[in-house]
Amino acid sequence: MNDPSRTHQDLIDENTLLKQRVRELEQSDAERRSAEEALKASEERYRQLVREAPAAIYEIDFTARKFLSVNDVMCQYLGYTREELLAIDPIDIITPETLNIFLERRMRLMAGESISPNSELQIRRKDGSLIWALININSSYARTVDGHVVVTVVAHDITDRKQAEEALKASEEKYRDLVKYAPAGIYEIDFTTLSILSVNDAMCEYSGYTREEILAGDPRQILSEESLNRFLERHVRIMAGEPVPESVEFELRRKDGSLIWCLLNNSYSRTPEGHVVSTVIIHDITERKRAEEALKRSEEQYRYLVKHAPAGIYEVDFTAGRFLSVNDAMCLYTGYSREELLEMEPINIVEEGNRATMVERILRILAGKPVDNDVEVRIRRKDGGLTWAYLNNSFSRRADGHLVSTVIAHNITERKRAEEEKKALMERLQRAEKMEALGTMAGGVAHDLNNVLGIVVGYAEMLLTDMKRSDPLRDGLTDILEHGKRAAAIVQDLLTLARRGVSTREVLNLNNMIAEYRTSPALAKLSTRHSAIRIVTDLEPDLLNVSGSAVHLSTSLYNLIANACESMPDGGTVVIRTRNQYLDKPIQGYDEVREGDYCVLSVSDTGQGISEADLPCIFEPFYTKKVMGRSGTGLGLAVVWGTMKDHDGYINVESRVNVGSTFTLYFPVTQEALASERAPVSVDEYMGRGETVLVVDDIAGQRSLATVMLERLNYSVASVASGEEAVAYVREHPVDILVLDMIMEPGMDGLDTYRSITQFRPGQKAVIVSGYSETERVRAAQALGAGAYVKKPYILEKLGQAVRKEMDRA
Repeated sequence: MNDPSRTHQDLIDENTLLKQRVRELEQSDAERRSAEEALKASEERYRQLVREAPAAIYEIDFTARKFLSVNDVMCQYLGYTREELLAIDPIDIITPETLNIFLERRMRLMAGESISPNSELQIRRKDGSLIWALININSSYARTVDGHVVVTVVAHDITDRKQAEEALKASEEKYRDLVKYAPAGIYEIDFTTLSILSVNDAMCEYSGYTREEILAGDPRQILSEESLNRFLERHVRIMAGEPVPESVEFELRRKDGSLIWCLLNNSYSRTPEGHVVSTVIIHDITERKRAEEALKRSEEQYRYLVKHAPAGIYEVDFTAGRFLSVNDAMCLYTGYSREELLEMEPINIVEEGNRATMVERILRILAGKPVDNDVEVRIRRKDGGLTWAYLNNSFSRRADGHLVSTVIAHNITERKRAEEEKKALMERLQRAEKMEALGTMAGGVAHDLNNVLGIVVGYAEMLLTDMKRSDPLRDGLTDILEHGKRAAAIVQDLLTLARRGVSTREVLNLNNMIAEYRTSPALAKLSTRHSAIRIVTDLEPDLLNVSGSAVHLSTSLYNLIANACESMPDGGTVVIRTRNQYLDKPIQGYDEVREGDYCVLSVSDTGQGISEADLPCIFEPFYTKKVMGRSGTGLGLAVVWGTMKDHDGYINVESRVNVGSTFTLYFPVTQEALASERAPVSVDEYMGRGETVLVVDDIAGQRSLATVMLERLNYSVASVASGEEAVAYVREHPVDILVLDMIMEPGMDGLDTYRSITQFRPGQKAVIVSGYSETERVRAAQALGAGAYVKKPYILEKLGQAVRKEMDRA
């Protein structure tokens, strides 16, 4: 008696079929899907209520029109007590709308006729509310008691079902409207015979064919080649009874030859003859397919960008303190797997030094206080390494009150490194510009001093040559010469600082230079002054050669050793090392050392070290912590810096206070061999042979000194004070060679003078002299034909050799 009646089953079957139709339509647009979901929910409630609803059972005397017995559920249904129900006429609780049904069935039972088992009645409860009841009576079990017709009735509360039927009815009306007005083609196909059975107008409009043409045609002819292959495969499976998706997309060829994409929704059934037929709802999805293709291309491009973009993406729950999701890039940044990150607290991947700041930020976020959306943080990787990340946050609060954030993390480690490199580069550039400015000033001073010292040293040498050894003035004159040379050495330091000091280069070996220095008077004097200091060498046996100035490199070595000794007033150790080194990538330090082959010289001490504040300034001229004039001029390290720049080398400094310092010099190597030692030159080798010489110098003392020197060497000498005078003189009095000062002010300098003379006297021989180091204008004059360059102050041998060599040159 609890089984649903056949009428009820029919309704469910009809409802199921209708749901199928509604689902097919609602796949095409959101409105129909929404209706289907509402219907589905309503039907689910209906089924649950029907399945779980308890049944009322009662016994009724149709003759006397009264209840004979009722169960508790019946009382619960109607809100009456059992006693009240037994005293009520059943007709009184039936609404007028369904009373006739009850009366008709009563009359037929009383007449002994059979009736259908089920009927539906609307009942008014005690509180006045109405319910629907499914009344189940098996007329074959009706009995007569004392002439009264008595039956047992099972009643089900079908109020919910009736409401669902009303909703279904409304839905059916809506469905009919949708079918009528929806822009969808509908047709019926017989898969057994592969023929179209029926077709609506929309389908004709889609295809461009008339109804008659479609019904007479083969459905396979309107499919594109690719879609036809899939249709045939699908047809085989349908005929074999295998399940296939209800929806499928095919490309249809219209009558005019154009192609459109369609979405087909199918429902299948089998006819009594065994044919498999399907009702199909078809939608034109051409625009959607185009949009999908565009979206697909966009998504592919997006996936490519996301895949290759240097950005990690993750979601974090600040309230719970955990990751909700992480992407592959984030795993790559941190070195952790996705599973490991999801088990970790986000704060644990923050570098220890950043954690306090990040905790404060999180607390502000949780307190609802404003924070910047962007923040930079150091992440501690699984392998212990550090990664700089730039985090861009967006915040939201979930329904459960948890504060969550979606974060895009950019790896800015390289940017941070570049910023540090840029900062270091700017510092080096500022140092270089400062040194260049100071050097330019020093170079100008050096030029004027060289002109003065040239006269002092030159005449002192000339006077000593002519003076007897017993002359009481000889010692004083010797001191003048020696101190003049010392003054010239200081000027040479200034020129080195100005990066104008390397006029000649030769092939050198630093090991040889260090060995010579170990036996020099300069080191002996230094050792006497710092007797508690031990100097140790660690030299690579097969050290490569370098190209440079022995004087400048020796000076730099002395300055570094002297500085090391000065930093150890209580004694210590100085270590001088050399080594060959190939750098396959740049080294970042005080200088940026480029890749290449280098001969490396380092001087280390165990002294007081250099503070971080002083380290950027140690190569500046006159910057010293010593007592000026007693232990240095403040030019020592500045000279080392200038020397390294002149030799295309690099310098690096490592120092720790109270531990010591190491100065490392990187010299580019040369493949040239060392030259053999030169024997002393006899004055006879550079004596003149009566040739005519014109000395051109704007300093009178320099002109006089050069004239005396050259006349002593058996040259016929004339002199002029300017370039203009020299041009005029040579026009009237040709000379064999010019001794030409490069810097003359005002008026023509040495290059302009020589260029003017060679225009009317091609091949004119000349020697260039200057208080400056070799410049581009010197090299330009040499390119025109001038010979050697002699730097002031010069001595007799140096000037004589240069003039003789030029005179002997073919």
